[in-house]
Amino acid sequence: MHRLRAWMTLTLSALLTAGALAASDISVTVDGRALSFDQPPLMQDGRVLVPLRGIFEALGAEVQWDAASRTVRARTQTSQMTLPLGSRSATVDGRTVSLDVPAAVVGGRTVVPLRFVAEALGAQVLWEGAARKVTI
Repeated sequence: MHRLRAWMTLTLSALLTAGALAASDISVTVDGRALSFDQPPLMQDGRVLVPLRGIFEALGAEVQWDAASRTVRARTQTSQMTLPLGSRSATVDGRTVSLDVPAAVVGGRTVVPLRFVAEALGAQVLWEGAARKVTI
């Protein structure tokens, strides 16, 4: 019985560690430049989430955080976006857009759906699943 319990504990521990490593092996490149984040990119419901400030600034957007409403506001010379934490909808240039995955707080950092943010700011996104790489 003791061996079975030890084996189960080791197996569960290995599975949890593998899941955590799998989440952090996602790479993101913008205009040929590899990005690094203080919170690694993660996968949620088939969508890549990244720290908001890192991706917005890499795409040339000015970012503001409204703590009272828990809302991210971003703008470039040609686009404006409002993204409330936990909501499945955002506003891009005055129109409401549905999100597959809402922005959230993970590890003390606000993470946002990468494809949505990049495309809302006019960028093209390519996901290479086998390499777990996002190219913008």
